[in-house]
Amino acid sequence: MVTHPFPDDPAVEARDLLRFDRPGPDRFRSHPAPSGLLRLYGGQIVAQALTAMRETVPPDKVAHALHLFYQRPGLTDRPLDFAVERDTDGRSFAQRRVAVTQDGAPVAHAMASFQVTEDSALHQDAMPRVPGPETLEPLARFFTERFAEVPERQRPFWCRRQMFDWRPVEPFHLGPIEPRPARRHFWLRAQVPFPDSPEVHQTLLAYASDTHIIQGGLRPMGIAWDDPCLQISSLDHAIWFHQSCRVDDWLLYVVDCPVASGARVLGTGTLFRRDGALVATVVQQGLARMLDAPRIGKI
Repeated sequence: MVTHPFPDDPAVEARDLLRFDRPGPDRFRSHPAPSGLLRLYGGQIVAQALTAMRETVPPDKVAHALHLFYQRPGLTDRPLDFAVERDTDGRSFAQRRVAVTQDGAPVAHAMASFQVTEDSALHQDAMPRVPGPETLEPLARFFTERFAEVPERQRPFWCRRQMFDWRPVEPFHLGPIEPRPARRHFWLRAQVPFPDSPEVHQTLLAYASDTHIIQGGLRPMGIAWDDPCLQISSLDHAIWFHQSCRVDDWLLYVVDCPVASGARVLGTGTLFRRDGALVATVVQQGLARMLDAPRIGKI
């Protein structure tokens, strides 16, 4: 069994995210995390796929890039199976592929590249100047105070205990909106401390990166994220890791959207440590389809 030490935390995702059984060589099985959701959060699949691939890589190599394609929704009350393929093992780099299935049906497939740590010159964009997290309202408080206004089908996701404390810089809205710029800024920090393991913090960063990145792309079109006729879903997710970080210290997530077309939204994101270091770049494409009738049921 592959286990990683986590502090006791009521959030199911934080407790079980990296806990796997090993039914065979390079084969991993997650533990189900039942919740009020009908489908798995996409960031959980990204984080667990990364972990499964990492378990087959020598410890001197660190993940620097991952690309995952979602194939169908995963259910929260069933385990996921991860079948890892070892593509290459060089002196500097190693590449892995993983097929993610549930009850034999495909859920996602991903590929990641790992590299030995190397010293080099450094260049990066500057971190935007925004108010600090201490001056901003936690998003959890926003949803608590306006619970009655949150659409019922959205409540299981947004009104549950979150693994991260999210603090939006720009105002967070419910209901119809006028067209607004796509770029948004969020501070985030894990609700509890985690072990001094760079791999754990990298994996949890991947987990968090799936949140909010697509919603900004709806704003220039005047589409509210909680519109009852909106069908939204992640299609693929890519992340590049540049420098190490701790997710139990504040990080700034800058999300933008260069284009939306064909009922798809392309979201981009950059994550900065509070000292200004750019630690990761994220790109995600999502479905954003307006239906003729309101959707029913939970997300």
